[in-house]
Amino acid sequence: MALSVGPRWEFPAGVIVEQARPRDSLLTLALHRSVLAEGQWFLTSETEFGITVEDRDAQIRATASHASQLFVVARLPGTSVAGFAVVTTGPLLRMRTTGRLELMVGSAHRGRGLGTALMSACVSWAESSPLHKLGLAVFADNDRAIALYRRYGFEIE
Repeated sequence: MALSVGPRWEFPAGVIVEQARPRDSLLTLALHRSVLAEGQWFLTSETEFGITVEDRDAQIRATASHASQLFVVARLPGTSVAGFAVVTTGPLLRMRTTGRLELMVGSAHRGRGLGTALMSACVSWAESSPLHKLGLAVFADNDRAIALYRRYGFEIE
């Protein structure tokens, strides 16, 4: 089954944020593992991370066909995947209007506007989605991420 081309946003410096496709499964998985290997910003450690390429492929396909979920990748000129963001919802009916955002940018690409581009795309998408609320979790000492999230109106609850 081919996925239809989903949302796409273009930003300064050639940054493109677009719906992830199955061909991005291996690349997003590698980036996910590399960020976890830093051992800094996520609860899951690299050794606890058990998602396979098949799992990631299924996740990308599932979000593409769900009106309240999103999986986007950020690309820079000359790179395939430099970052990604995922918005998921819970399985229960009462949880389907609350999205949970997770965002990752590869260490080599930080400080180049990818986090801002991913946040902008996700917030823009969420405003026209069935979601009523978009939330996330962040470590209290991740000052750069907190500053980014506050610029988009996120508050500590």
